[in-house]
Amino acid sequence: MITSTKKMLSISTLLMFAIALLLTTTVNASQSNDNLQEPKQDPVFRFSNEALLNFFDANRELSELNKEMQEKIAEAAKSQNLTLERFNQISNANRMGALQSGNFTEAEIEAFNILGPQISQIQREQQQLIQATLLEKGFTSQTYQEILSEYRSDQNLQAYVRDLLRERRRQEILEERRREAEERAAQGQQN
Repeated sequence: MITSTKKMLSISTLLMFAIALLLTTTVNASQSNDNLQEPKQDPVFRFSNEALLNFFDANRELSELNKEMQEKIAEAAKSQNLTLERFNQISNANRMGALQSGNFTEAEIEAFNILGPQISQIQREQQQLIQATLLEKGFTSQTYQEILSEYRSDQNLQAYVRDLLRERRRQEILEERRREAEERAAQGQQN
């Protein structure tokens, strides 16, 4: 009786193992078939993934540079007791030849004349920084403008860049975790 019970347990165990193996094989085969049936392909765009990521990075840096330039111009205007809005009004009037129209005080015109060269200098410096940033990221102004134009008009490209950024961030997180694990392991070996 004991022998027959042991035999049944062995057969049951063997049967369960065979079923588990069969299920595992079926699941793996199903996953493989899913991958074969729906290959995930990247959309085709005129620009490489690297160029698109560099474009995003350059765009972020250029936005920051633009913000800094606007702050410098606002500070310069404030130092002459003008708001940026008032400076722009005087500038527009100057371009139209209406500076002496009586809409502006002598003090405002004098401040405008002092600010003009300062703002021009800030803008020249800004342009140099923009060019340096673009070159650092591997772009000419023309190439950057082409990508920017296409990016603004193509929602698929925007979505694709977002996906690239998510993947890059995921890879950065994995790399950071790997480094942390290595550091912990190295500290564990020292202790």
